[in-house]
Amino acid sequence: MRTTNLFILRGYVGQEPKAFDDGKIAKVSVATNRSWTDKKSRERIEKTDWVTVTLLNERDAAFVLKNVRKGAPIYAECRVAETSYEKDGKMIYGVDVVANVFDVLSRADSGEEDAA
Repeated sequence: MRTTNLFILRGYVGQEPKAFDDGKIAKVSVATNRSWTDKKSRERIEKTDWVTVTLLNERDAAFVLKNVRKGAPIYAECRVAETSYEKDGKMIYGVDVVANVFDVLSRADSGEEDAA
């Protein structure tokens, strides 16, 4: 059986990208929104989820650091990877979202109309 580890993300950059390892790696915080109607109160509820995307490809990281700004709509195809490290004698476990594809969208591509 063939397996797939694919996480597709479309959202907005929440803050300026951060450089690591002398700009060879970049991390971008991306906001995605979801909404639903509460069954009891019939109130519309909105929530923002934040995902930190890591770019390990040096060329992609350089592009992101130079061209991506807070508020930009983006599209990313990523893989999810487990991480662990030891801190103060305890193992700390986490999850990294690592981008294989990272594109900056125009406002039209993001489904958002430009206010004119």
